[in-house]
Amino acid sequence: MRRIIYFFHILYIYTTSVSFAQEEKLTLKIQGITDTETKVIDSLGYAKTYNELTPLLKTIDSLKSNLSQLGYIDISEQRSNNKFAYTSILNLGKRYTYIKIYVGSDKSIKEYFKQANIKVKNDSVVIETAFAKAALENLTYIAANSGNPFTSFQITSIAKKDLSNSLTGTLTTEKDTDRYADRIIINGYEKAPKGFIKHYARIKEGKPFNQKELIEQNERLNNLSFISSKKDPEVLFTKDSTTVYFYLERKVNNRFDGFLGFATNEETNRLQLDGYIDLILTNNLNYGETLLLNYKSDGEDQTQLNIKATLPYLFKSPLGVEAQLSLFRKDSTFSENSQEVSLFYQVNANNTISLGYKSKQSEDLIESTDINEVIEDFTQQRVLGSFKHTNLQSDFFFPTKTQLIIEGELGNRQTTTSKEEQLSINEYISHIFKLNEYNQIYLQNRTQVLLSDSYLTNELYRFGGITSIRGFEENSIFANLVSTLNTEYRYVINSGIYIHSIIDLAYFENEIANQKEKLVSFGIGAGLRTKAGIFKINIANGKTENQTFRFSNTKLHFQLAIRF
Repeated sequence: MRRIIYFFHILYIYTTSVSFAQEEKLTLKIQGITDTETKVIDSLGYAKTYNELTPLLKTIDSLKSNLSQLGYIDISEQRSNNKFAYTSILNLGKRYTYIKIYVGSDKSIKEYFKQANIKVKNDSVVIETAFAKAALENLTYIAANSGNPFTSFQITSIAKKDLSNSLTGTLTTEKDTDRYADRIIINGYEKAPKGFIKHYARIKEGKPFNQKELIEQNERLNNLSFISSKKDPEVLFTKDSTTVYFYLERKVNNRFDGFLGFATNEETNRLQLDGYIDLILTNNLNYGETLLLNYKSDGEDQTQLNIKATLPYLFKSPLGVEAQLSLFRKDSTFSENSQEVSLFYQVNANNTISLGYKSKQSEDLIESTDINEVIEDFTQQRVLGSFKHTNLQSDFFFPTKTQLIIEGELGNRQTTTSKEEQLSINEYISHIFKLNEYNQIYLQNRTQVLLSDSYLTNELYRFGGITSIRGFEENSIFANLVSTLNTEYRYVINSGIYIHSIIDLAYFENEIANQKEKLVSFGIGAGLRTKAGIFKINIANGKTENQTFRFSNTKLHFQLAIRF
């Protein structure tokens, strides 16, 4: 019995306390003297219940301040309250829609307004009163990114303009001395390539301090395949100096993918190597250099070897050099080798132009009886020129968002019987359209055109396979004009896996074989993030314009890209 009485006693105390606490809530109602004014007040929004009086009074003052920024500067107020309910009746008065601000003759201030797209006329600007605060905040932002991070702006001497709905005022500026990035300190990866720091990211001592530009520079470095940013840059301001700190770390980005197979040729009874190797070594010398080794062999008809070295920012300048050696052999029909060297100039983080020289030699190994082939020994000498635009992004699967490459080769081809002028034009463009966090559309076009009075089979472009049009044999199609369009709809399930469609189109011409054809392929694919790197699988079926799809034409591609 005692326990029951004790229980009801506790319950009574609890309910009484809750009821008392609820009664202690303060309510606030703010209204205008007309329905229109009340709607204006309600549009700004305010809290209507409070636990204490001080926050309630601050809400009233804050609302009045916001109304004055809209142009209501003649506000009068009447307050009434009982024990727990407060009512504030505001007479908003006349609204002053515009304010004319005298900004003075300072050219730097006028430049700030110009950047804010506000026209200065007779040392004054006219803006809507409701946007005056936003305009001042924008000026502060612009000044901070122009080397004046401690500059502030205020409108003073506000007065009513006679017989109008406008105000007048004077812009008052509190300005510190101009700030420059006196020191740049790299923490974490002190051996980061100086050329990339200076010319790619454009981080230099002595430049005007710009907070926005610092974030962009840090993002450029973070988008590089061999550098990652641990956090945003920080700035230390002292009385007479400005020091900027970047927090970087070295990211290992060497890559190996492919496979090797060994088999015995039944005709020659000799060991035969088939498969492919794709090896890319990046920034192992902390120079930003790249060494590429690519080997392909189908074990029967074709063998290909490419070696390319890229050395950017020679002697910390925006100039770099690229050299390439290529060897190709098609069974016992012909072989070729080419050497290429180019000097390139990094215009900015996204754009590069280059000029170079290319030499190619091809040898006819056996006299062909195919009427659709014309194979001869020849040599080529060409001058190269190119423009490259690349937009990188910080994405494990898709690090390149946009790329445009335009290349031109002008020179001659010499055989044992003739010498002809030739022009080769190559275009490559790709872009990722990100629809949302999970859905993307990828488009890629490559177009190659060889202009010449006559053609040889062993000088034509070779395409087909996973890097051009999927669903066809590797380098199985020869053309003097070819354009391919690769499309993918990608669905990113999470940060470790994605799936995609494959729809590839191609058009090519081969004047030697009097051939003009359209190709199409369909398929699906997926990518998986593993501890070793990226595992990709593609399955595609291709056909010519007049063929029907055959299951036997289906090609299955596996790729494991290992990063080390």
